[in-house]
Amino acid sequence: ITGGSGALGSNIKELVHCYAPDSKELDITDFKKCVVAINTYNPDIIIHCAGWTDVVDAEKNRKKCWLSNVLGTQNMVQASAGRRFVYISTHYVFDGIQGNYTETDIPNPINFYSLTKLIGEAIVGQYSDTLIIRTGFKKDGFWEYKKAFIDQWTCADFASERAPDIVRAALMTKLTGIIHISGKRKTVHDLARRASPGVGEMSINDALVKLPRDISLDSTKWKRILRKL
Repeated sequence: ITGGSGALGSNIKELVHCYAPDSKELDITDFKKCVVAINTYNPDIIIHCAGWTDVVDAEKNRKKCWLSNVLGTQNMVQASAGRRFVYISTHYVFDGIQGNYTETDIPNPINFYSLTKLIGEAIVGQYSDTLIIRTGFKKDGFWEYKKAFIDQWTCADFASERAPDIVRAALMTKLTGIIHISGKRKTVHDLARRASPGVGEMSINDALVKLPRDISLDSTKWKRILRKL
């Protein structure tokens, strides 16, 4: 698991026996270090959770975001040398105009973070035995901001709720391509109130970066797979 100290990685490593280095242990922007990590631990499956996730700061630090999300992804999938590779992507690859996006809908990123994640998808999709999981999740615990968007619709839940399905999908070795794994459609404020009932309200029009309005995902394909188990 890359990004072992992140919101998702820290939850996944509680569910499975794995090597889950943080960014200090494994610099994914260094190809040689990626190769050493793969050769040392010889994993059957790599779940690539590491990456730049701050949407606002991505606009200010484009080079760092690019190195992490694009070069880092390229390094890891190449170093994996044909092993099963699971790439954690995002619902932000869509422009948010229609919402309830399926796997066949055309992505259209509207900020730099989203662009780098879509390019990561394009890189991973060139390799065999790869799975791209588009999803949304927030860090567990109290809402880390004073306010939350009342006019942005999401499919996100908390990382601990998303991790079990990520593991299930990773272990389905015949599942490749793109899959959407998400929760129910809700506003970001609705999600925030589950953790912090007194959280304030704000609009995406007041955000420091352009944000998609409705990034809910259609997870019908994933639910159909689960029903067959």
